[in-house]
Amino acid sequence: MALRGVIKSLQMRLYLFMQPLVGVLWTVLKVTNVLCALCVVGVVVYGLGFRQEALFAELITPFRWIYFLSLTEFLVLVVGDVFGLQPSRVWYLKLLAALLLLFVGISWLLPPSVAEQFVMFEWLSNPYLLFALVSAQAVINLSVFVTRSLHSRLNPTWIFVGSFVLLILVGTGLLMLPRSTTHSIRFIDALFTAVSAVCVTGLSTVDVLSTFTIMGQSVIAILIQLGGIGIMTFTSFFGLFFAGRHLGQNKMLIKDLVDPEKGIGQIFKTLWSIIWVTFVLEGVGAYLIFVSIGGQSWHDVGFAVFHAISAFCNAGFSIAPNGLMCESLFDNYWLHLVVALLVVLGGLGFPIIFNLGKWMLHGCRNLFRRLFGKKKRPFYIPHLLASNTLIVLTVTLVLLVGGTVVFYTTEYYNLLADKSLGGKLVTAFFMSVTPRTAGFNTFDVSQMMPMTVLWMIVFMWIGASPMSTGGGVKTTTIGIALLNVWHTLRGRDHIEIRHRRIAETTVNRAFIIIFVSLLVIVVGLMCLAWFEPHVPLSALLFEVVSAFSTVGLSMNLTPQLCDASRVVLIGLMFVGRVGLISILSCFIKPKRHLEYQYPSESIPIN
Repeated sequence: MALRGVIKSLQMRLYLFMQPLVGVLWTVLKVTNVLCALCVVGVVVYGLGFRQEALFAELITPFRWIYFLSLTEFLVLVVGDVFGLQPSRVWYLKLLAALLLLFVGISWLLPPSVAEQFVMFEWLSNPYLLFALVSAQAVINLSVFVTRSLHSRLNPTWIFVGSFVLLILVGTGLLMLPRSTTHSIRFIDALFTAVSAVCVTGLSTVDVLSTFTIMGQSVIAILIQLGGIGIMTFTSFFGLFFAGRHLGQNKMLIKDLVDPEKGIGQIFKTLWSIIWVTFVLEGVGAYLIFVSIGGQSWHDVGFAVFHAISAFCNAGFSIAPNGLMCESLFDNYWLHLVVALLVVLGGLGFPIIFNLGKWMLHGCRNLFRRLFGKKKRPFYIPHLLASNTLIVLTVTLVLLVGGTVVFYTTEYYNLLADKSLGGKLVTAFFMSVTPRTAGFNTFDVSQMMPMTVLWMIVFMWIGASPMSTGGGVKTTTIGIALLNVWHTLRGRDHIEIRHRRIAETTVNRAFIIIFVSLLVIVVGLMCLAWFEPHVPLSALLFEVVSAFSTVGLSMNLTPQLCDASRVVLIGLMFVGRVGLISILSCFIKPKRHLEYQYPSESIPIN
C-alpha cells in the first residue's frame, strides 16, 4: 500500500509538472498539423488525379518532416494519456501504435549503408509507405479537428446533413479528375454519380465500368463505404480514439449523431463495434464472392471487394459489364446468394445485428452450461431480444418470404421460364431482397410483368431497417403503422408488444414518415412528368421510388433523362438518404416543452 501511494504521488507530481509544457506544445502542434494535413490531402489528390508521378519523388523530404510533426503530436498525446491521472481504456493501444510509428521514423534516419543490410529497413524506405502513412495521418488529424470542432450548442442535424453535402462535393471533385475517368465527363454526371454513391443508391447516368478507371472505381467504393455507415462514424471514431480524454464536452453531440439510444460512456464502444462488424462482414463477403467467381487474379480481388462493399452498403453499384446480368454472372447462383446475404445483413441495421449477436452468445452459453456445466439451470435475461429486433425480424421475414412467392408466381412463365427449379427459387429470392434498397438485378427490369412492377414499387418504398445502410420508410415504420391499425380496430388507444407500451411519439413519427414519403414521391413524380412528357408514367414512378428509397433499380431510363430530371433525382436521392424531417429540422426550431395541456376535443374522421 505504501509503495502504491509513493507511485501515485510521483505520478501526480509528474503530471502537474508536465501539464503546462505538454499543453503549450500540443496546441502549437495541433494547429501546425491541421494545416499540414490540408496541404497533404491537396498534394496527394493533385498527384494522383493528374498523373504527376515526378511530384511524389520531389516531396519525400517534406513528407518526412510532416510525418515527424504528426508523430510528435501523437507522442505528446500518448504521454499525456499514459501519465495522466485518468488514462483512457485504450492507452496501451495508443502506446503500441506510437512505438511502431516511432520505429518506422527512426528507420528513415539510418544511413543507407546500414539500412541496406536489413530487409525490413529496405522495405520501410519505400516511398509509397511514406505517402500512405502521411496520408493516413492527415485523415486522422482532420478527423480529430472535425470532432474537436463540434460544440454542444450546434444542432446535430446541421452536422449530419452537412457531412453528406461535404462528402458529395469532395466525391464530385475526385470523380472529375483526369485520372479517375477514361474520358472527360460533365459536372452533372460526376455529381449524379457521387450523390448516388454517397446515398448508396446505385443509379448512374454513365456506365461505371467503361467510364471510370481503377482510381475512379476506388473513389466510388470509398464514397459508398463512407455514405453507407456515415462519414461522422469514421471521424468520431478517430477523434475519440486519438483525443478521447479531451473531448468530454462533445460526446453528447456525437451520441446524438451516432446512436441516441446509447449512453455517453458507450459511444466509443458503439463506434468501434460498427466499424469492425462492417469490415469483418465485408471481408468475409469479399472472400465468398472471390471463391464463387473462381477468382485467380488481383482484378478478381478488386471485383470481390467492390461488390462486397456495394452489397453490404445496399448500394447496387457493379463494375461488371452490364452488372450481374452479364453472361458469366447471371446464372452464378452462389454469387447471387452471397450478395443477397450481404444485402440482408446490411439492411437489418447495426442495433439488430448487435442484439442478435448478444442473443446467440447467450444461447451458446446456456447450451454449454447444460452440456458441461455443474449447474444445469440456464441463465435467464429478461427481454434479451428487444421489441425493435422482433419487429424488424418479423417484417423482414414476411417481406422475404412474401416477395419470393410473389416473384416466383408472377414471373414463372416470363423471366423464370428458361431456368431450372433451383434457379427459379434463387432468382425469386434474390429479387425479393434487392428491391429493398439494394439495386442489383440479374435480368432486364423493364421486361417484368406489370404485377411484379407494382410489388417491387411497394417493396422499394418499404426499404430496409433503421440505422442500417439501406433506405426507404423502414420496416419498423410499416410494422408500427400496421400494429396501430390493428390495435385501433380492436378499440385500444395504444400499442403493446411483449408487455411493453410503445410510446405515442414513436407512432406519430411513423405516420409522419409515411405521409412525408408519399408527399415527396408525388412531387418528384410530377416534376419528372413535366420534364419527361413522352415517358410512361409507370416508368417514371418506378424511377422516382427507386431514387427516393435509394434502391438503384431502373427500367433503363436513367441515362436517357434530361439534366433537369437528373437534378430532380439527385434531390430525391439526397432527401431519401438524409431524410426530409432531418433537413427541415435544420431550419425549424423545436418548441419548448409546455407544462400545461388544453382540453381535448374529438374531430370526425370518417
